[in-house]
Amino acid sequence: MTVLEKVKAAAVRLAPDEQAELFRWRVESEGFKTRQLAALKRDIAMGIDDLDNGRYETYTGRNMMQLAEDIGRAGRERLKKQQA
Repeated sequence: MTVLEKVKAAAVRLAPDEQAELFRWRVESEGFKTRQLAALKRDIAMGIDDLDNGRYETYTGRNMMQLAEDIGRAGRERLKKQQA
């Protein structure tokens, strides 16, 4: 059993408050923050590149509701897949 597998197995046995504390400790670590910041910078750069190259859609009040419905539908489908 790897160290990661051992940590996961131990985390499952923690009380909910302890799991929350473990999660907080992890996401507040410098290594995690560094990786998250790098990912955010990559996503921003991709977005800027999309804008610069005309890869975007302009939404109006007319098609905004359809966009919201599409996003909601996609989110519900994703949740169903995760729960299956």
